[in-house]
Formats: sequence, structure tokens, C-alpha cells
Amino acid sequence: MNRIILKKLIIQGMSYRRTIEFNEGLTIISGEKTSGKSLILSLIDYCFGKGSKIDLSVQQELEALCDEVFLELSINNELMTFNRSLKKKFDKVNIYFCSFMDIDEYTPKILTIKEAMQLIMQKLGVSEYKLIRYKQRSAEKEIDTVSFRDIFRYVYIHQHDLGTGNFLEKNNVFKANKNPHAFKMMFNMVDVDKDTLNEKLVEIQNKISETKKELIGLKSYLKDRDAEDPFIVQLTIEKIGQEIDEKRKEKDDVIKDSKSNENKENRLYIQLKKDFEEISNEIFGKRKEEKQLNLSLSSKKLLLEEYEVELSEVEETLNVNYKLVISDQILECPLCNSQIKHDHNNKNTDTERMLLRIKKEILSKMTLVSGLIEMDNKKIEELNKEISSLNEKREIFDEAIKVYSKKTHVPFLSQIETINSMINRLTKDQEVLRESLRIYHKIEEKEKSISALGLEEEKLKEKLASLQITGGDKEKIFIFLDNKYKEYMSRLKYDVLEGTYIHREKYTPYYNGASVYSHESGGLLESMQLSFLGAILLGKEAGYADGHPGLLMLDSISKYVGTLKGEEHSFNELDYPNDNSLNRDAIKDPEVYEEFYKILIELGGNHQIILVENTPPQKFDRLYTKYTFYNGKHGLIDEDKNEMKD
Repeated sequence: MNRIILKKLIIQGMSYRRTIEFNEGLTIISGEKTSGKSLILSLIDYCFGKGSKIDLSVQQELEALCDEVFLELSINNELMTFNRSLKKKFDKVNIYFCSFMDIDEYTPKILTIKEAMQLIMQKLGVSEYKLIRYKQRSAEKEIDTVSFRDIFRYVYIHQHDLGTGNFLEKNNVFKANKNPHAFKMMFNMVDVDKDTLNEKLVEIQNKISETKKELIGLKSYLKDRDAEDPFIVQLTIEKIGQEIDEKRKEKDDVIKDSKSNENKENRLYIQLKKDFEEISNEIFGKRKEEKQLNLSLSSKKLLLEEYEVELSEVEETLNVNYKLVISDQILECPLCNSQIKHDHNNKNTDTERMLLRIKKEILSKMTLVSGLIEMDNKKIEELNKEISSLNEKREIFDEAIKVYSKKTHVPFLSQIETINSMINRLTKDQEVLRESLRIYHKIEEKEKSISALGLEEEKLKEKLASLQITGGDKEKIFIFLDNKYKEYMSRLKYDVLEGTYIHREKYTPYYNGASVYSHESGGLLESMQLSFLGAILLGKEAGYADGHPGLLMLDSISKYVGTLKGEEHSFNELDYPNDNSLNRDAIKDPEVYEEFYKILIELGGNHQIILVENTPPQKFDRLYTKYTFYNGKHGLIDEDKNEMKD
């Protein structure tokens, strides 16, 4: 199955880090109110592209200690780490194609939220759906996209939505209108036409072509550096690291010896040397930046040349096919030599329109690349001026050091400077090799991207052959969902009545002829919602719901049916302090509550389930609770759990 499996959530600041790990099946996170357990789900939601930022005004501990959040996960066994800042650049998602522990060796792919959602959809093998709708308070129409965020509403059910009429955020009209389309995307029920699929196919083929060109440039860069074998590069990095450690130890020994003798180094001489070293490092950095710009410039020029070739080919095709007008040619009868009329028309307007659109896209790309080349040239020119100025400044400092060194007697200084110079050289060599390793990982990322795009291309070709799901197949899916939905409702002590089914057009659960948005009983609503979500996951197991990520996150399922008091916990309040209708010591329906857990454990056999709950039943608590948070110092932000404190 196409699946997303969450591995770790990491919250991190300059001096704080905590890692929360998840089981591949059922994970329970329990705790007192305001201890941070629900914040875990909110942070996962944030990493998956939640539009609004985390409100740090009500998360003061998080605001004080943490600056960013990481989510390590796998999509179809491909390991990734998503990263978002909590305090700036909220519209960006950094994606590392590796585990969190290895991110220093990888260069992140920096994407907008929209681009990140497209990447997830691509990895899951699902195409986004374009929806035409009217603008708000206007007769004009616009195209909207049904994306991964819309599917994610079937994954993360907020505590204030579960068991209420706001299931799947029904109260938000904009989101609610997209729910049926998200459901159809998950079950491959979206009706598409041939032109739409052809356009998508061309777009993917162009992406494959562009990625292959980028690969050529990256591999050429590694070849020029003689760093094509990553294994040798890694060994060399480790060897240099050992040499650096040895030199640092040698320097420490020299410093100890110098302190034992009572030689005092001249402060002005040391300051001159420090300034000289800073200027040299600055020049090195700018030289490195200039080298990278030149590499980028070469790649862009190569890309521009290839666009020119493509443009020429498209123009030639247009000239051959659409400037030769057959109707203007004279035809003669081969028998009597008389001229005859004909109505041949060789203009295929659809194809011509497609070629003109491709030509326009190529011209647009050429304009963009030309502009980027011009910007790179200007940057290189500015860098050369800065380097020239720094070189003049360095010569002045060098001359001053030569003059001053004749007047000072520092027997240990030259030895320390020599060791420092060797350490700096080794460190720079090591960083160059690390950069080669990052590029090698980038090549791996590009190759995986080409493979994923190739799979998407094949799927589109298959869709072109069959176009859309048949009515019979659609009904087969609904019969399956109906049966599983009814089975779960029966297990939750609700009689399976005639009006219990999944609606064929609204794609929502019904019980006794009424929608999930019509009933008022919290216990019934919660049972309908969990039965519906469980049926979808079973549909994924059966091969029907490829578009669902196979993940479910629930917050506080005990509100309407569970026990309100734990058996061995010192706390017994829910996260609903303002709900006066609740009897704190009552047991509403512990049998149904326990059945919820049994269902979630069963679903956890093939899907990942993350449940946040105040006081889980004791027998499930012992087996599946991964973390228990307490209000105050031992919540999610816990200094005792700080992985950086040493």
C-alpha cells in the first residue's frame, strides 16, 4: 500500500531538543490538560502544511525554548524529514531526503506549502484535482485545487470536531465543498477528460527531462572534483577528522607548555594576525561563492542552449504542418487531366494550440533563464570587486605583521600559528568533501524523483487508456464501504437499520436515514465518524483507497462515550473545562469506549494510529501508551528530557 509512516517529531531550539517517537501501529499519548499532548498532533499538522502558524502566545514554553520543528517520516519506504520554522518563514517547508540524524550531510529542498503538498501527492501516486468554483460574493469563476490538505481532513480529527457536527470541518464552507472531491480522489473516482490527462502527461515528461539535465550538471561537478565515489569521500572525511583531532591535541600540548614558561605574547601582534586570518577567510568564502555561481552559470547556459534547440524544433513543426495549405494546391484527375475541387483541411487546431502553448512555455523559460544568467553575471562582477578590495586590505595587514614580528619575541606563537593553519586547511578540505557528499545525496534525490515521475507517467498512460472508473466499479467500492461501516456500527452497539450506509453522492455516513450532520447525540456521532474512518482504512487495505495515506490521528475519544475517571492516574479532568453538562465521575458507556480501542488496535495492524487521550483504560494504557505528560515541568516541554542539556 501507498503509506505515510511517522517516525519521530523533533522540537528544537538553540539549547533545547526533544524527540517524540511513534509506534508503527497504535501509539497512545496520555496526560493532563495543558500538558502539551494535543500540541503533538498540531505540530504534525503544521509540518504537513497547516496554513496558520502555531499560536506561541498560548504555548509559552514552546516559544521560549523552540524555534523549529522536524517530522521524520517515510512515504512508501522512502525516508524524509520535513522541517518548518515556528517563528519566521512560515510559508516554507524544508524537506531533507534522509533521517533527522543525517540532515547535516544533505541539502534541503526548500518548497512553498503548495509545492510540498504536490510532492507528497506525487510520492503517494495521486494527482491533484482542479475544481472550478465561483469566487466569494461574485459571479466570476476561478480554478481551485483539491490537494493533500483536503485529504488530510480524513487523517487528523481535532478534539473539538470529533463527536460534533463539525466533522471534516463542515462549518468551513470553503473546505466542506471540497470534501466530496477529496473523497473521490482517495478512491480514484474523479472523472477526467483526455485533454486534461494529456496536459498532465506533457508536464510530467518535461519535469523528467529537466531533472535529467540537472543530474548531468551535478555529476559533471563531482567528476571535476574527482569525487564520484561517495564511499571514498566518506572515508576521506573521517580520516581528515582524525587528523584535525590530532592537531588540536598537539596545539593543546603546545599551549600548556607555553603557559608553564612565562612568555607573554604581544596583544597587538595577535590582533593583527586575527584580523589577517578573518580577511583571508572572507576571501575564501567569496571565492567559493564565485565558484558556485560560475557552476550555476554554466548549467543555465547549457539549459538555455537546449531550450533554443527545442524552440527551433517546435517552430519547424509548426511551419511544416500549418503553413502548407493543401486547399491552395491544384489537383488534376489522372484519367482526364481536368482540375477537380477538394475540401482537404490539414489544420488540426487542437494540436496547433498545444504546440503554440509549448512554444510559449519555452519562450517563457528562456526569458527566465536569461534573466537568471544576467543576475549571476552581476553577482560575479560584484564579488570580484569585493575580492579585489579585500586583497588590498590583506596586503596592508601582511606588511604590518612582517614589520611588527621583527620587534616581538614569542617563541611558542609561530608553532601555534602553524598548527592553526594546518587545522584550517584540513577543515576547509573536509568541508569541500562534505559539499561533494551533499551533492551526491542530491543526485540520489533527483534519481528517486525521476523514478517517481516515471511511475506517475505510467499511471497517466493507463488512465488515458481507461479514462475513468466505471459505474460498476464505483458501486463495488460503496458496497464494500457500506458493509464495513455497518460492521463497526454493530460492534459499537447500534442496530444496523435500513438507512445505514455511505451516501453515493455526498460521500458521508448515514444512520437510520439521517446524515452525520443531522444527528445530535455526541455518542452516536462519534461512533458514526470512527466507523466511517475505519471503513476507509479497510478500503485502502482492499486496494480501493490508494489516495489515503494510511494514517489516522485522533484527539480525545472519551468525551461522549468513555470513562471520565482513570483507574491509576492522579488526574481526572478532561480538556473540556467549560462543559458544565459533563458529570466528572460518571461512566457514560465503557463498553463502547473499550470497543473503540479494540477497533483502533485492529486497524493498527496495517495502518498507523496516533491517539491523544487523558486517561486510557488501564489494560490498553500499559501496552500502547508511549508518553504520559503532566501539567507544568513534565509536559511536552520537559527540561529533564532535553537532549542538548549535556
